[in-house]
Amino acid sequence: MRIVTNEPRVKRESMLAKIGIYGSLAVLMGGLALTLFGQQWGLLSPQNIVQFYIIYAGILLIGLLISRFGMFYGNRHLSPQRPELQLKENLKGLDRKFTLMLFKEPHDYILIEPGGVSAFICKNQQGTVTFKEGKWKNGQGVIARLIGRNEPLGDPKKESDEVLTGISAVLKAKMPSYQIPLRSIVVFCNPQVKLAVDPTPYAVIRPDGLKDYLRGAGKWKELPASVQRALRDALGAPSEPVPAN
Repeated sequence: MRIVTNEPRVKRESMLAKIGIYGSLAVLMGGLALTLFGQQWGLLSPQNIVQFYIIYAGILLIGLLISRFGMFYGNRHLSPQRPELQLKENLKGLDRKFTLMLFKEPHDYILIEPGGVSAFICKNQQGTVTFKEGKWKNGQGVIARLIGRNEPLGDPKKESDEVLTGISAVLKAKMPSYQIPLRSIVVFCNPQVKLAVDPTPYAVIRPDGLKDYLRGAGKWKELPASVQRALRDALGAPSEPVPAN
């Protein structure tokens, strides 16, 4: 398998993650300093106690927002369970007809296969995730959602539809004469997640099950070589090398 990564974007967003994480710590330390020394600074007295708590609450809110911003990018580029690493590790061993496209348009995680295109909808939730009667839920409490590393679970079905629509639009514009098989695969990357999922209209898999799925139940019939080349060109993947005689 070959891997194509948008390195400038990864570096940029990794820096944003660090700025967000360390910036939020700086803001929260400022709030702590205000608590400890507010009276000396004339901010904590019976005459201005309301002003003090307004300022303190504002600092906490700003710190929380900056922290969530940092975690958003940190989960993608700094976490040991980040999707990029999980996909690289668990797709290792696929042959060179497969190309993993990371942080490239039109979607962050795309696998170009000999038989079509798979878009990975990557989730990094902890705790219990359920899908029942068409609804997704993450069983974490309100406090854990506010201060934990988890992002909102969202609606993987809606995300899948939007991503596939975007990929389809690109392919129709660049290779309108072909019908390329497309699918989404929802991948839960955090090893601490517990899945209780009813049958879904799309695959829901842990990273360590991806390769077996692609070689087994999810295996597609290969497209003609000329179509595979056109597909790789349309999505910016390197061309398949000509075999040596």
